[in-house]
Amino acid sequence: MSDTATKNINALHVAFGVDENYLHPMGVTITSIIENNLALDLVFHVFISAISSVSRARVEQLEGLFSKPVHLHIVDELVDVKDPGAGKGQAYISKAAYLRLLIPEALKDVSDRVLYLDADILCVGDISGLLRLDIGDTIAAVIRDAGSESKRVGLIRKGQVLTDYFNSGVLYINIPRWITERVSERALEKIADPALNLRYSDQDALNIVLDGKVQFIDRVWNHQYGLTGKLRKGKIGMDVPPSTKFVHFIGPMKPWRSWNPHQSKELFLKYQALSPWAGECLGDGFTPREIYVYSRFMYRLMFQQGRWLRGLIWYGRFLHKKYMVGY
Repeated sequence: MSDTATKNINALHVAFGVDENYLHPMGVTITSIIENNLALDLVFHVFISAISSVSRARVEQLEGLFSKPVHLHIVDELVDVKDPGAGKGQAYISKAAYLRLLIPEALKDVSDRVLYLDADILCVGDISGLLRLDIGDTIAAVIRDAGSESKRVGLIRKGQVLTDYFNSGVLYINIPRWITERVSERALEKIADPALNLRYSDQDALNIVLDGKVQFIDRVWNHQYGLTGKLRKGKIGMDVPPSTKFVHFIGPMKPWRSWNPHQSKELFLKYQALSPWAGECLGDGFTPREIYVYSRFMYRLMFQQGRWLRGLIWYGRFLHKKYMVGY
């Protein structure tokens, strides 16, 4: 894959921190970005601790298919990057917990700005405006979290008083300022602090460390979309504002489930069909949380359609999860 030695100041650098399980949705995310921004000079960076030969080949296909650089950063090979978890009693924290925290140091000689994205995001609009965004002397441009107030209150109970609370799934990072402020190291100190016992781990930690040092931008850059809530209400159509740039599928339910009745699955498949993962089977398993939400959706749908027997079967599954599992 491409060499990262040359600094390209005119490109938009986009970075991901994933494990093997999220390479497929990440590939679809990258495809959605390219398809909606064909004229944009894009450079992608994938940070991962280990990758199979099959997945590596898929990432290489992704670069060849779109003629866009895709740099693969194997964490264990980043010998020149200071491990933010080393030497401070944090060795027990897995690499997966701080992959995004490695990104600024690793890319400091490549770009002054990098857009970090979670892999459960789809791009649905023109993102060239980020290159014109003036974030001044702030450390990052961020978007308010959908549950900001409750999460902020939760941290207040731990003695951490914040002015606001952002979602860490989309971060437009000012790399020099991030490094100067030692954001990665300080965030890991918060994660490792047993007295804090942070519920949302690195997201909470980043909010504590970056409080008052970020620029909040419009939610079109991180439209947080909870499929759990949509299905609870029986809503299966995509309903995002036309100005949306990124749809972020927060929560335990994701669009790439084969049984997903929501229109988000069709959106995911649209971009998957254009990617090296075209034709790949979607996951068909359920987590306990997913079967609870899905069974609730299905029994209500069956009753609405007058399919009473099927509705009762699904209602029984819903009650089992509700009272036996404790949802």
